[in-house]
Amino acid sequence: MITDGGSLNGVIILGSSTKPVPPAPPPLLIRNLYLPQQQDTPMFLGVISHQRSFIAARILCTAILLFWMQATTTFAATPSLDEDDAYLNTVSPIVSDPLESWNRAMHGFNDAMLENVARPVYKGYAFITPQIMRTGFKNAFHNLLFPVRFVSNVLQGKGRAAGVEMSRFILNSTAGLGGFIDVAKSHKPIVPVDEEDMGQTFGVWGIGEGFYIVWPFLGPSTLRDSTGKLVDYFLDPVTYISPTVAPTGLSIGIAAVRTFNSLDDILDQYDALKGTAVEPYSSFRDAYIQHRRAKIAK
Repeated sequence: MITDGGSLNGVIILGSSTKPVPPAPPPLLIRNLYLPQQQDTPMFLGVISHQRSFIAARILCTAILLFWMQATTTFAATPSLDEDDAYLNTVSPIVSDPLESWNRAMHGFNDAMLENVARPVYKGYAFITPQIMRTGFKNAFHNLLFPVRFVSNVLQGKGRAAGVEMSRFILNSTAGLGGFIDVAKSHKPIVPVDEEDMGQTFGVWGIGEGFYIVWPFLGPSTLRDSTGKLVDYFLDPVTYISPTVAPTGLSIGIAAVRTFNSLDDILDQYDALKGTAVEPYSSFRDAYIQHRRAKIAK
């Protein structure tokens, strides 16, 4: 006889009602549900280590890449002085420079990095990479920066220029093998337009350039252009290459090729400006400010 509250074969008897008692989970199930499995721990730590290594490498490559992108903005895309003489003769290169001591130190640091690190590596890169390949890489990376130019043109109200950029991107991405060949260059209706970026867009909107600043690795800039360069960075498709899209080595390699390939366009002009400068810091500052103001005025 079983009294109220007794149990039999996993059944609890309470008065006239009965409820089944769920069987106790086996110890192994409890361990799997509530305790971390030891064999998983090294793999987890390995993932963390891999991610940290990738992030550190990406930050370094991004810093170097942005330096050369900024340098390219200053020198490679600089129109000839003959085109801008009418404007440059009416503009003063004076810009607020409250951080001059810092700027001079960073100018010297960047110049040393260019001469002692970037230039020797570039010479090796140019030696093993044929000119036709370097030109193809230049075209492909320029094609990838389409979002920066397109969005900037749209935000400046330059509908025709935005349309030209769209047409060039579609043609070069298809017939030009992903932009490796600049097919649109030979089509007269689809002519290149002025390079636009978000720093110029902010200038067109009437936002002041702020003070002049030289960033380590990033080069000369202003407060307005620094903000614009940050927006450009997030519009750049290369920013989003990660281990989930490409192996870490490949993503770092893409950034490295892009960085040193851009030196094809800027080293000669950099040397020319530096060689004729009586006081290099002031010459580079004034050249940068004049060039950016001329681009915004167009």
